[in-house]
Amino acid sequence: CSAPSPVEFAENNSVGDVVAVITVQPGVTVKFNPPPANPDNPFRLEGNNLIAARVLDYETVKNHVASITCTETATGLQLGISIIVLVTNVNDNPPVFDRNPYDVSVNEMSPVGTTVGRFFATDLDEQAIYYTLTPESNGFKLKSPTNPDLLVETPLDYDKVKNVQLILYAQDTPLALANSKASFIANTTIMVTILDVDNRPPWFQPCTKHEMGGALICQSAGYTSKVILNEQETGVLPLKPGPLYAIDGDSGINEEIMYSFLSGNGDGLFEIGPNTGNISMLKPADVLGTISLTVLAAQKRNSYQFATTTVTVSVQVKSLHRPKFQRPQYEGIITAVGTMAMDPKNKDEPLRIVATDDDYAATGGLNPHITYYINGSSDFSILDGYLFMTKDLPEATLSLQVVATDKTNEESATAQLVVEVTSGLTTTSLPLSTTDSMTTTSMGESTTNSKTTEDIVSTTNPSTSTASTVSSTIPSTTSENIISTTNSSMSTEGSVSTTNPGMTSEGSISTTNPSLTSEGSISTTNPSLTSEGSISTTNPSLTSEESISTASTAHSHTVIIPSGGYGPADMAALGATLGVLLFICLVVIGVLAFCFWREKADWRKIYEASMFQSSV
Repeated sequence: CSAPSPVEFAENNSVGDVVAVITVQPGVTVKFNPPPANPDNPFRLEGNNLIAARVLDYETVKNHVASITCTETATGLQLGISIIVLVTNVNDNPPVFDRNPYDVSVNEMSPVGTTVGRFFATDLDEQAIYYTLTPESNGFKLKSPTNPDLLVETPLDYDKVKNVQLILYAQDTPLALANSKASFIANTTIMVTILDVDNRPPWFQPCTKHEMGGALICQSAGYTSKVILNEQETGVLPLKPGPLYAIDGDSGINEEIMYSFLSGNGDGLFEIGPNTGNISMLKPADVLGTISLTVLAAQKRNSYQFATTTVTVSVQVKSLHRPKFQRPQYEGIITAVGTMAMDPKNKDEPLRIVATDDDYAATGGLNPHITYYINGSSDFSILDGYLFMTKDLPEATLSLQVVATDKTNEESATAQLVVEVTSGLTTTSLPLSTTDSMTTTSMGESTTNSKTTEDIVSTTNPSTSTASTVSSTIPSTTSENIISTTNSSMSTEGSVSTTNPGMTSEGSISTTNPSLTSEGSISTTNPSLTSEGSISTTNPSLTSEESISTASTAHSHTVIIPSGGYGPADMAALGATLGVLLFICLVVIGVLAFCFWREKADWRKIYEASMFQSSV
């Protein structure tokens, strides 16, 4: 008899599967050798077939030997054979990690590429294992898909991230194979603790954090305080924005901080608590001015980590009086954004909010250090005591509170403010002086609260006869300059006349047509007007108030132009005036050119005559 050997047989078989077929001659029988042969025999014989009597497991026993004796029945001759059964492996086991979870730590100053730990998985099937890490972008990475060394991928910062939880996956088939056979996957958790390192100095509080080149810097603006001349402040010196103290920039270490004066306390006016940072006065200051103290904060165990800040102490004269408003309540009317509130109790006058300070009696109580604001509202702004609206508001009557604060000592006063927001009225923009007012004229008269000007621009329509007069007033200007331009088809009475542009004895400039004289009045006529009337307009570029008044034979009425606006008549007059002036300029240029040419011709003749005389 004979049998194949060795024979490969896959694990996880079914009971009764044929392992090998024994070849026998007729009249030959086969049987297993008696013990001690075939210990723990997993097979049985059925005829000449070697049958699996149980399920084989590669991970338990990788090979078996079946010892068999063949016997010839007729002669009794025996022949022994051995069949070696090699159990082949089947991927039937998942990878296994030693622990779950893993706890590791790494300090924040570890350079990129530092190995944090190694986390291998095992597989009884002895398969190659492939690894993945999640989340992928959390400061760490694997060395390779087949090497589970955990590396630092980006710089670490304890103050940003103190702990990281990672999930490590292991599988026994390649990661890149699509539609591959199902694999076994295992996972474990890696808890990474980032350790703080003493790499930052103390930070004075409060401070503003800035990140520069990966380094975190906390910048303090310093501290301020005020003391009274020749008076000693008792207790802890009050500071702004708060008490002086510093913290360790490395919050995970929180090293104790020590304080001292670095400079500025040469006179020994102050002392500082070495453990608290509290500053107190030892004696009063006897000189007005500013004292600048430099404070050093250093770690107690590592003095190389330190920071400095400045404490500015202002020595002031004692205030005997608080600011006070001239009225307990102010009322104003305002119409639009950017316009000034008007005082309804003083017609045509802007509302002026003023607080005085009796400490400044020499200046009439006017304290230049007083500032104003509306408590709890950003819809209004106060500039030099004048109230302006900063955004559009619906029509309403608002009850507000105005606050006046002396910035030198923070003393303040309050008053009530009632503001009526309305439309349809004219208020003024920021004034040039407090004497500006609205101007209304009729029948050729013009009045203002300031000075007047006699600047005159006259433009007439050829087809119109009228006695209407335009009077222009400029509050801050006095002038007698006169510019009169008329059409040749019209004539008006006048007492000042010249046919050549120039300066008159009164400093006036008059340019007229030879057939026309000007009295020095300002006349603007509209073709549709036949009755006497007057128009008075305040120059919008020099005053904040404007009005136009037009009178007819039937009645007179006043038209109010909003601040900064120009009426159609203004624009027409301006256009006509500019056109005439341009024409005059062109004429003058032409005359000058002609004169130059003629004089040049005369000189040439004189030169030729001189040359002829010389030759003779």
